[in-house]
Amino acid sequence: MQELSIITANIISVSPIPMAVVDMNMRYLAVSKTWISFYHLEKIQLLGKSHYEIFPEIGQNWKAIHADCLQGKDQSNPNERFERADGSVIYLKWEVRHFRGEDGKVAGMMMTSEDVSKNNETILNENRFQLFMDHFPGLCWISGADQKLKYANKCFYDTLHLTDEVIGKNSVEIFGNDIAAVANVRDQHVLEKGEGMDFQQTSRDQHGHPKVYKIYKFPFTDVKGEGNMVGSIAFDITKSTLLREELDKSEAQFKLAFEHSLIGMALISPDGKLKRVNKSLCQMLGYSEKEMKNLSIHNLTHPDDRERSLAMLNDLSSGSLERTKFEKRYLHKNGNTIWVVIAATMLYGSEGQPLYYVSQIEDITKRKEIENDLILSEKKYRTIFENVQDVFYQTDQNGTVIEISPSIEKYSGYSRENIIGKPVSEFYFYPHDRDRIVESLRANGSVIDFEVRLKTNNHELRYASVNARLVIENGNVVSTEGSMRDVTARKFQENTLKALNSELTESNQQKNKLLSIIGHDLRNPIAGSLQLIDLTIDDFDATSHDEIKTYLLSIRQELANATNLLEDLLEWAKSQFSAVTFNPVLIKNLEGVVKKSMETIMPMAAKKDIEISIDIPKDVSLEADIAMLETIIRNLMSNAVKFTPLSGHVSLSVTANEKGTKFSILDTGIGIPSEKIALLFGQSKFTTYGTQGEKGTGLGLSLCHDFVVRHSGQIWAESEVGKGTGFFFIIPKKPLKE
Repeated sequence: MQELSIITANIISVSPIPMAVVDMNMRYLAVSKTWISFYHLEKIQLLGKSHYEIFPEIGQNWKAIHADCLQGKDQSNPNERFERADGSVIYLKWEVRHFRGEDGKVAGMMMTSEDVSKNNETILNENRFQLFMDHFPGLCWISGADQKLKYANKCFYDTLHLTDEVIGKNSVEIFGNDIAAVANVRDQHVLEKGEGMDFQQTSRDQHGHPKVYKIYKFPFTDVKGEGNMVGSIAFDITKSTLLREELDKSEAQFKLAFEHSLIGMALISPDGKLKRVNKSLCQMLGYSEKEMKNLSIHNLTHPDDRERSLAMLNDLSSGSLERTKFEKRYLHKNGNTIWVVIAATMLYGSEGQPLYYVSQIEDITKRKEIENDLILSEKKYRTIFENVQDVFYQTDQNGTVIEISPSIEKYSGYSRENIIGKPVSEFYFYPHDRDRIVESLRANGSVIDFEVRLKTNNHELRYASVNARLVIENGNVVSTEGSMRDVTARKFQENTLKALNSELTESNQQKNKLLSIIGHDLRNPIAGSLQLIDLTIDDFDATSHDEIKTYLLSIRQELANATNLLEDLLEWAKSQFSAVTFNPVLIKNLEGVVKKSMETIMPMAAKKDIEISIDIPKDVSLEADIAMLETIIRNLMSNAVKFTPLSGHVSLSVTANEKGTKFSILDTGIGIPSEKIALLFGQSKFTTYGTQGEKGTGLGLSLCHDFVVRHSGQIWAESEVGKGTGFFFIIPKKPLKE
């Protein structure tokens, strides 16, 4: 960047007029304070930045002036109109001059500008004019005799999707050859005659749609006296033109429709005279068109309907009714009564005076005869419909209820009015019942004794047996109709019987299981003990002291097994038959509960030289049933000792978090095959022998599972054969019940 001396830059900075110096790339080298304030650039660091970066809105005309100056051509203007970025207009006195470097080549440019519009009243008028033209709803533009555009308003730019860069361009560049050629002829006419002209012109917008404009052209002279220009104003009249064309078309269509309508049509004067009638009305009443025009509405109307008919016409004439539709009777030329339905409208003149009635008249005599027959059938049907106990209904093809018998209120609490017009899906207790019956109807065309569950207005469950069929007309399903019968009482009885049967079956299964255990597992140790006692008694004299001791130890072991089995059996039976009370309390001394549970386990562990470790944090507390918790711990620890070989290790640890308390019982035993893990907590009894031949009851894990579930907890096992097993259960945290 070309550098300026500090003195020169300082001189420029205190210049009383706005001044800036730029290099060959239009980058600022120095600026005056007045330049900064004049253009409101106080918050911008100018030096080194491009003039075009600071003023991106600068047009091509200014860029051309700058380019010429940097080529050595200085320029100035004492009073030029300038539109600022905020839209305001001022007049500038400006000058651009180049300067050369030490090598004698152009090195940059100095720019000065001064606002000379302070005392110029024209700026105020121009701003007002510009504001007015920006809001003017029509296109305004001014062209010279050379067809070049000198001025255009905002509507011109917006409508034609142009910018102010078209100023100075000729009409061919702006409008195209065809429109420009016509415009040139008309502009010349205006300039030659010295008078204005108006005309319509059609063009197409950017989407190819035709647009119709009303254009006014007139000779124009500006405030400076410059003449030989043409002012133009154009208004978009496309809508009004289309409306006029539609009106002409509608009038032709009305005449065609009136004459060839299949229903009777008439134009009737306010006093009831027939001004115009079509062929259909003449054929309906048996008169010729000439005869009809000599008659009035009063002559044609049945005597019993004349008063009501006259009142209707008076209401239309007075304006209290805009239109009306009613039934009445006409008299045929041969004296027969003709039933008609009339749709009448009064047309008014521009001053609000009634001109004539427009009436459409349809012969409904046959329909009336059919209606009378239907009324009799309807009475019979209605008597049956309203008194039948079952609920009859109809829905349309969309599943909306269109009819239902009054008996629905007795069963559901809904009145007919609350149901008709609503989707039938709203009244199903379970939405998928609706899907099931629709699927069956589509597949079979009908259903018989199809059971669904409906809801009452109190959202109570009701069972219904449905017989229904699809109504098909011309190959299309138009509705569904059927009947419903309330079978709630029967269904509840069936459900009660099913529940009783289920309970009885389950009770029998529990009984059989209990008898199986008693008959096999409990009988075996007792029978074995009796055999040992008999053996000892029968051969007492020949039996040594050590042998007797061995027999007694075996008897004790068998009876201990029987006792353990009996205790587990009783606990299990209580659990299965809901005889165990669940009494959770806050346990603060968890370690004491665990140690009490271990009293019967420790001798077993000592006999097998198994190390037992317990890790319970001092601050752990939980809410649980103490007896159940002791049973869970005793059974899991007993199993761990039972299946751990000599000199093994069994551990019990407790951890707590915000969700609950987790118990972990780990052993170094023989492990459990993966396919057996799923059987541990099932309904079937699963047992096996320990490492020293210990016999289990097969009920311990079932009890553990039931007691953990009573606490709303979880229990599971993880194991690897040959490495050991881990049993885990969680007692969830919950507030203590008072």
